[in-house]
Amino acid sequence: MRLFIGLPLPQGAREAAFSRAAALQALLPGRYGPKENYHITLAFLGEVPSERVAAAEDVARRCAARFPAPHVTLGAPDHFAREGREDRAVLILRAQSDPPLRPLHDALVEALRAAALPAQAEPFAPHVTLARHADAHSLSKADVRPLGVAFTASRLCLYESARDAEGALRYTPLAFWPFSSPDGATVCNI
Repeated sequence: MRLFIGLPLPQGAREAAFSRAAALQALLPGRYGPKENYHITLAFLGEVPSERVAAAEDVARRCAARFPAPHVTLGAPDHFAREGREDRAVLILRAQSDPPLRPLHDALVEALRAAALPAQAEPFAPHVTLARHADAHSLSKADVRPLGVAFTASRLCLYESARDAEGALRYTPLAFWPFSSPDGATVCNI
């Protein structure tokens, strides 16, 4: 199973991101994903045998219990691309949070490795992926104002990444765990 741990986006944030993606699509052609796939990846595991999924769930549960729920703001469209390959870019919305997501990412990677599970450590740049294989040459002509949508991420999610019958990537939530509140109690507004 191909797994990752991330933050699900609430419905309103997904809709706003999808609306911005639709507006960008005419100017920046690419393979735009469905809004149901929108999330912020915190730790990418890759291939994990099904008998090790429980260990990944335990890591996510323990890390969620150690961290407060982050307040996330979706920012401006941007892209990731290899040098000279702006025609095959990953089109994203940047994400900022308070508290920052880096310590949670680092804790997840460390705990996954301690549990003998795979975990990609770098690079870590919180974002929502809108499209792959996008032509980002015209991004400077696009609406690059920050989306400005904010939400409190109340839970972590373990996702499975798999292709559907048509070959499209689908991210299926397998399990959720609430974050702790600042006073150490559990946040349960799911």
